[in-house]
Amino acid sequence: MGWLRRAPIVVLLSALALSMTTGAVLAGGNPGRTPNLPLPDPYTAAMCGTDIGDVTVSVDAATFNEYIKVFTYKDGSTRLQFNGYLAQTVVGNGKTLHFNASGPGAIFLTPDNIISRIVTQGHLFYIGPPGSPQQGLFLYTGRTVLVVLPDGIAVVSSYSGNRTDVCALLAA
Repeated sequence: MGWLRRAPIVVLLSALALSMTTGAVLAGGNPGRTPNLPLPDPYTAAMCGTDIGDVTVSVDAATFNEYIKVFTYKDGSTRLQFNGYLAQTVVGNGKTLHFNASGPGAIFLTPDNIISRIVTQGHLFYIGPPGSPQQGLFLYTGRTVLVVLPDGIAVVSSYSGNRTDVCALLAA
């Protein structure tokens, strides 16, 4: 049963990594930058509650152009920097919504490869799986900081800018 609890965490972190991007640039002038592939599979769950039912979130593969660059510091900690372009497609309640989820953003790892925090700028598409402390779908703009709880769930601890409740858009 432990794998069942961790599956949404993996999907959430994959989606977070994909949604922390910025405007596309050519990789040739930026050594060490690699495409952020493979794309995660679509994720379907009742993230917006039982009234809306199952919602599917996926990455728009046709417009995907995201890269990752890894920085390792002297103390052994690591920063995974994400840049590029990403769009999220949300399907639920008879509606299809399309969001620019471009960041950029970074995931910070301790020397033990434990996520210490996630920081984004621009747009962050947040997926809170069922049963998580921040269940739902949200689009944040501005600076957003996430922390990882002891159970491995990433939650938004602060943000500046706007927060759009995607579940409310699906319900309307």
